[in-house]
Amino acid sequence: MNPFFYLIMALVGLIVGAVTGITGGSGVIIVVPFLLYTGLDFPSSVGSSLLVDLITSSVVAYQYFKHGNVNWKIALAMGAGAVFGAWTGARITVSLPQKLLIYFFFAFAFVMGVEFLRRALKNVTVRVNRIRVRQSLAYALSFIVSLGIGMITGTLGASGGMMFFVLSMLLFSSDVRLMIGTATLSMMLSAASGAASYALLGRLDIIDSLIIGIASLISGYFFASYAHKLSQRTVNAFLAALFFLMGFLTLFKVF
Repeated sequence: MNPFFYLIMALVGLIVGAVTGITGGSGVIIVVPFLLYTGLDFPSSVGSSLLVDLITSSVVAYQYFKHGNVNWKIALAMGAGAVFGAWTGARITVSLPQKLLIYFFFAFAFVMGVEFLRRALKNVTVRVNRIRVRQSLAYALSFIVSLGIGMITGTLGASGGMMFFVLSMLLFSSDVRLMIGTATLSMMLSAASGAASYALLGRLDIIDSLIIGIASLISGYFFASYAHKLSQRTVNAFLAALFFLMGFLTLFKVF
């Protein structure tokens, strides 16, 4: 393969790492469309994206853990449910028509783009009122809800960093940095399960994933350290543009 193409993959990885490091979210919105345009089918693109997420989220989670911003009990409660969900979702994806999956991916990207645009225009930050329940019930609910998050991981490749973030705030705390670190660790577990499932199904491109993943690891390590220096409005505007762009690029693959 042309060495220039590997350079492009590395640049894509740098962008993915920046997105993950700043937001704690998955880089699937970039990786899946890119790999589709390289010739991979949708399931293989999702599987490879999850391996990238696993590599990137591991170093980002470490950064947050190093600063005391990870709650292991919460992360494991959410991550355990996502592991089962992601494993199941991967098996559903390989049995569905590719066009239908692309339509689902576009709908997901469009909805997320609208939401981030709304936040950017109104300068909205995430505020979730904690549900006051017994701690044992909170852990049980986090496991149940994360099963659904894992299903999304397995079908669309979105490891659910932002969904884990909201879930953890809803049930446990409102400390933003602690919940981003906790959500990232849960995302890492979800991505690991999904990537393993796709690997067993023969739908994972190791070389592409490693190139993008290593580049994103380096970028994610840097941006996780400086995430607090960016305004939330700037982050929301960037993510809105990214979701819209990548959503439409993915949709064009149908035509």
